[in-house]
Amino acid sequence: MKLFGFLNKDKGPERTWAVIDVNEKDFKQQVLQRSYKTMVMVDFWAAWCGPCRQLGPVLEDMAVDPESEFVLAKLDTEKNQRIARKFQIQSIPAVKLFRNGQVVGEFTGARPAGLVKQFVNKTLDKEPPAPRISGSSDPEQRLSQAKQHLRKGRGFEAFVLLDTFPPGEEEESAARLLPLARFLFDMDDGDGLTGLEDLDKQYTIAAKAIRQRKYERAVDALTEALELGEEIDRSHTMGVIVGIEELSGEQSTDNR
Repeated sequence: MKLFGFLNKDKGPERTWAVIDVNEKDFKQQVLQRSYKTMVMVDFWAAWCGPCRQLGPVLEDMAVDPESEFVLAKLDTEKNQRIARKFQIQSIPAVKLFRNGQVVGEFTGARPAGLVKQFVNKTLDKEPPAPRISGSSDPEQRLSQAKQHLRKGRGFEAFVLLDTFPPGEEEESAARLLPLARFLFDMDDGDGLTGLEDLDKQYTIAAKAIRQRKYERAVDALTEALELGEEIDRSHTMGVIVGIEELSGEQSTDNR
């Protein structure tokens, strides 16, 4: 099972879900936003490119390794020329690593696995760049901003504000809201889906209800989900329920 894959809960034989195809429509969500959760490696390639066919399997083998610390996003430059131009791709294969929506490492040309691993490890050792999404440095105001994002169903924006929360009395409240923000964020880009049909159905119902501010309906769905998943799923599901309770507070939840 692969619930919330980027929390590194699943250490199965292969992270087959860690290789994805991206295009111009979903590049922002699947690469830029996703890189706020984990490092994303983008492989810029084309079918006619011989060195691309050499490098591609090397990157894919590394991405599906249980100990991998990045997700591999493959982008066909022939079909997505606008993105290729935006990132100034002049020769392929070209590889770029993203953290917090920004390029933090890159190389061109085919490389053996050993050199690619050195490249990845060197990048991981660096301090990630500061998020470009700005929030108030005042904890009270930042918490209010995060709640506003959550009430509008904006999991990504709320996650960034809560994951980098400044010290203050509001830290405990922010910590209770963080699993809810992560849940919405993960459901938006597909990371929250487990492959278990009944469980995913309840998560989908819950996410939709949260965005509609129908919090009781969301809690009902998540409560049912508690009976469907494994222990590791139940722990995260309870965190989301706590986050909903923190967000809803004294608000009316009669609108079911």
